[in-house]
Amino acid sequence: MTKKSIQKSKKFDHSKAPLYEALCLYEETNHISMHVPGHKDGRVFDKAAQHHFSNILKIDATCIKGIDDLHQPTGSILEAQSLAADAFGADQTFFLVGGSTIGNLAIAQTVCGPGDKILVQRNMHKSVFNGLLLAGAHPIYLAPAIEPNTMTAMVSDIRYIEDALAKYPDIKGVWVTNPNYYGMSQDISRLADLCRQAEVLLIVDEAHGAHFGQVEEVPPSALSMGANLVIQSTHKMLTSLHMSSMLHVNGDIVDRKRLARVLGMIQSTSPSYLLLGSLDLARRYLVEQGRNELKETVQRVENSRKELKTALTSLTIWAGSPKVHRRDPLKWIIAAKDGAAVSGYQLHDLFYDEGAVAEISDPRNIVFLFSLDEKEEDIDKVVNAIKAVDQQLQEPSFIPVEQKEIIMFEAEGTLYEPKISLQDAFNKQYHKVKLDESIGSYCAETVLPYPPGIPLLNPGEEITKRHIDTIKELFEMGAYFQSPSDDSMETLEVIK
Repeated sequence: MTKKSIQKSKKFDHSKAPLYEALCLYEETNHISMHVPGHKDGRVFDKAAQHHFSNILKIDATCIKGIDDLHQPTGSILEAQSLAADAFGADQTFFLVGGSTIGNLAIAQTVCGPGDKILVQRNMHKSVFNGLLLAGAHPIYLAPAIEPNTMTAMVSDIRYIEDALAKYPDIKGVWVTNPNYYGMSQDISRLADLCRQAEVLLIVDEAHGAHFGQVEEVPPSALSMGANLVIQSTHKMLTSLHMSSMLHVNGDIVDRKRLARVLGMIQSTSPSYLLLGSLDLARRYLVEQGRNELKETVQRVENSRKELKTALTSLTIWAGSPKVHRRDPLKWIIAAKDGAAVSGYQLHDLFYDEGAVAEISDPRNIVFLFSLDEKEEDIDKVVNAIKAVDQQLQEPSFIPVEQKEIIMFEAEGTLYEPKISLQDAFNKQYHKVKLDESIGSYCAETVLPYPPGIPLLNPGEEITKRHIDTIKELFEMGAYFQSPSDDSMETLEVIK
């Protein structure tokens, strides 16, 4: 928990959940619904599924008397967002009902206009690039650092960002992902100071770090380190419903009126009050008991991780790296020793058969994700699954596969501005060509191995042999590509 939020918490009653309480009051009044939604508080609904949905349908309300409006909050939503800002150490917090994707789209269109330049870490989620495309911005790409054991991308060294700021003094801000999908967190305090001196925004996609800064046992939050705009997927690491997130703002450098206007444009005018209410409850749960549970869970998970580390023969569990400032103890990164015998995609299937479903798989690793409150028996189930797979890999019947090195990005610190902007590339005419024939052309689609949703190619980027080799290798290993123009990955759409 940040010092800032500790000081502010004295003014707020976190035992309240004003938005959820307003929804409960709506249910208690038992008025006849002559308004949307059409299920009429659950009276008209599929009978076979009603036992699952009946309770929540009664509070699946809309913006009527007594229930606040997300786009012009003056009552329970305003109070709920203020409580959230206090809990997370922000000056202002916006509730989101379209996941962090909506937050990234809103940030891009708030910060940038047509032709504006912004420095963007190249290992960003696709929603960041989509937002910049819609804004007509011209991103300057900065290749990320690579953690050598897991080969995962993270924030590049500050000297590269400093050089980029010197080269592009007219940029609107610096946009990074911290932590990455794997829970690796860098100290961005110096970066925040650098951006402050340059009078540009520091924007942090902290989708996987909503719990950061809440206790000392986890890494500090981006807000506590000086970021101006921070997006968090509250549903990922905390307890709100899927698709519910928060966008936090710090400082006066952010145009909050414009941000609110943009959110009003891209968020539904009929937002889910179930999602909004769950954000309110996630904040209350975190403050009232989640922080204590998080402390205890970290201790249990760390004890199990240390014991597991010495028990494994064929697998490894990542324990940190000199290149990583802090790791999230709620994420376990599992890989084959030496990264040689088994791909992460194979491991995902092996663990699935053992009843343990991983959060993510990649060419080398899988990631298990723990929550705020994990009991010994549940942790033990994961440990037993890991030991079972470790044993399987030692059996003579197991057939290893050749592991190839996958290169997703240029060398750390490489700085480049695509010759064709995202929006121009999206709007140009295109045609399909075979993979090998696409080298030297400009990409017209997003080539997206998923998860974690980081594009290998964005519209407007020049296609190189490295890109083509990586596509082929990923496809052969069983990687999933989201929404490709060709499911077989034998062709690509390129600009005519």
